[in-house]
Amino acid sequence: MSKSYIKKIKLAHIEGWINKRLKRNIISIGWDVSMHNTGIAVIRTTDTYLVLELTHKIIVPHKIPLLDSVDLFVEQLEDFKRIINQKYKLDKSIIEDCFFGKNVKTLKSLARFSILIYDRFRNMAKTSMLILPMSARNKVGFKKSGKGIKGKYLKKEIMNYINGLLGTKIKDDDIADSVVLALCGLIEE
Repeated sequence: MSKSYIKKIKLAHIEGWINKRLKRNIISIGWDVSMHNTGIAVIRTTDTYLVLELTHKIIVPHKIPLLDSVDLFVEQLEDFKRIINQKYKLDKSIIEDCFFGKNVKTLKSLARFSILIYDRFRNMAKTSMLILPMSARNKVGFKKSGKGIKGKYLKKEIMNYINGLLGTKIKDDDIADSVVLALCGLIEE
């Protein structure tokens, strides 16, 4: 018998790990937005379990003109939307909000792609929200090991945290970040 999900784990384990209560019977989708590698995770809860249903990635090659990359992104987004629409009734859509680093071009790209996701999925989820990456990580109990940790080292720590929390073997930082975002949609306020 094959399973149609990636991982199923008791809610009590997750709640004990993050020290927060999770909403029951909710489906949340998390979006780690990028112009080239957008990670997506769908997580649902039952009365007793958290189920990592699926992960997906939208990939747009580097070095193509901006509007061509937008078209390619939207095409893949629409294909994914059809799949999700057939299988799930989403409660939450949690989208990584754009943040300003050192590069204005990156900021603009994140803003464009985030709003495209919001626009295409806003009617598929009861609630949609944008959240900054650091706020999302804090919400699910992630703490980096030191102040100087950033870049690929931070990404590795996030992957280790998610893998420890869920008992998974995720090796893609975009997917790990999307899981963090999807988890945000499950936290009781």
